[in-house]
Amino acid sequence: MITQDDCTRCGACCFGSHARYIALLPEDRARAIPEATTTEIDGRRYMTLADGHCAQLTRTDDAQLVCAIYPVRPEACRAFRPGSFECLKARQHRLALAERMRAPDLVPDSPPILVPEVQTPPGMPGVPQIAPGAEAGEPPPALA
Repeated sequence: MITQDDCTRCGACCFGSHARYIALLPEDRARAIPEATTTEIDGRRYMTLADGHCAQLTRTDDAQLVCAIYPVRPEACRAFRPGSFECLKARQHRLALAERMRAPDLVPDSPPILVPEVQTPPGMPGVPQIAPGAEAGEPPPALA
């Protein structure tokens, strides 16, 4: 079972493949989220990403990954529950990235993850397909 303590040390959910990964919601206006930690895209604010993860994800001296603004973290992060379906999917697809950040000298480079190519049904050329297990709006983990 994944506990709240695991949640504040894992970091897998903080990895994303596009700049709109962590959107700020209206509920976040009352929080003291430093504006310098966010990015504006098309009039909306998002948490800034760096090296494929939220820029607020920080490695501690004891090799844990923690959020530098955890007490004021955005609503999207607060809604992400330890052990939830989303948590388990993040761990499945991104835990290796978190492990590399946690202990970069101890974790050897992993071979690339191969995602099976999805064929477009006959008569439907140019229709984008989502590979099995991928989420709509986000490329499969191998492309992240």
